[in-house]
Amino acid sequence: MALAVSLITVSLLTNRQFLGWGLLAVFAILVIPVGRIRSLLLAFVPCTTVWFVFTFLRSFADETFLATILNTKVAMAERWIFNGELPSISLQASWYDPYNLRWYDYFLVFVHWSYFAAPHAVAVWLWWRHPARFRHYLASMTLLLTIGLAIYFLIPSNPPWMAPESVNSPAAATTMRVMEPVAKSLGGGLYEAGYRIVGESNPIAAMPSIHMAITFLIPWAVRGRGRIWTALALFYSFCMGLALVYLGEHYVIDVVAGCLITSYSWYAAGAWLKRFTPSVVSRRAAGAIPATPARSSPA
Repeated sequence: MALAVSLITVSLLTNRQFLGWGLLAVFAILVIPVGRIRSLLLAFVPCTTVWFVFTFLRSFADETFLATILNTKVAMAERWIFNGELPSISLQASWYDPYNLRWYDYFLVFVHWSYFAAPHAVAVWLWWRHPARFRHYLASMTLLLTIGLAIYFLIPSNPPWMAPESVNSPAAATTMRVMEPVAKSLGGGLYEAGYRIVGESNPIAAMPSIHMAITFLIPWAVRGRGRIWTALALFYSFCMGLALVYLGEHYVIDVVAGCLITSYSWYAAGAWLKRFTPSVVSRRAAGAIPATPARSSPA
């Protein structure tokens, strides 16, 4: 309880987007058996530390000189790849009507918001049922966040909804942030309060899409646990990618980069664990077995 109260207090006094971790700690205290509390702390203290460090450092990615000269390069590359058109603008021109929100607007917004819960729920499930797979998941997540953070500083990029009109289209068409009208239609006050809690440490850190990278980690994590789970995880990842582009949150390049980073991180983390885990286990086992006293020879 002290840990939960401390997390909530620190988040309220510093950065409210950490409030979710305090609430998660309270939830864990209520539902996790006492006998597994130590295991929970050993598993999720590193996990939360990784997220805290990532979020803190990410907020500085727009303060370098590169942020003023490279922030629109991804948009220009995307326009070149798609023959002068931005997929976000094309999708919104075909599907989006700000005066008549449709079911898929709400569905894709909820898919986007699920990023703040689904990957962490999968982590808890893996820790509870498949500890070895959880270690693989945590190592992969740590690696992909590290790579993503490095790219944020090397290529600080505006998301589509923050791009200037001259980048969006020569005809001055702009990418709309669909999430805002959808959220306001559901209750603007609730949306603004939730946004203050979740936060957006640096919207210019958009390349690669960590939303996509973390979401695409789920199919890797559930692979081999049944075709239905794998199919659902892949469908969820596809919906997340579509939502990010359609809602104007990320370019297609951001989404693809996120998937590539995740794939590399999963295999690299797996190779690292395969190489080093046996030696760690053997050292622990050796330390746990008491030495056998030598027998004295009969006189």
